[in-house]
Amino acid sequence: MISDLNDKSNIIFFDGVCNLCNFWVKYVVRNDPDGVFYFSSLQSEFATNFLMENNIKSDLETIIFFTEKRFLKESDAVLAILFKIGRFNRLLSRVIKLLPPKLRDGLYNFVSRKRYRLFGKKEYCMIPNESIKKRFL
Repeated sequence: MISDLNDKSNIIFFDGVCNLCNFWVKYVVRNDPDGVFYFSSLQSEFATNFLMENNIKSDLETIIFFTEKRFLKESDAVLAILFKIGRFNRLLSRVIKLLPPKLRDGLYNFVSRKRYRLFGKKEYCMIPNESIKKRFL
């Protein structure tokens, strides 16, 4: 079940207290002038309900990307987002995709497990400014 969001796609679910994750969201926003992407912190009520309705488990350890009525996680999610951003990011996604998925996901999971130690974390989820607030669910 896809809830009431059939008109929305390209939703990035991220760890709202993670500094690395917040950097990633800001990067996507800066490189998405057309507003193709929507965002939801994994700690939000929306994310909890939407993922549960669709039988997607979240342990806050991975980014989840909902696009074209399917869910992607780990390196597949990052690569799909880079590809959709376009320009240099599309080329970068194609180059990284040449790596075996086990290697890509292994590196992704290593960084994911160490992200708070390496990049820190906030006490509260990011609060978007007015110009992008409508893109946060």
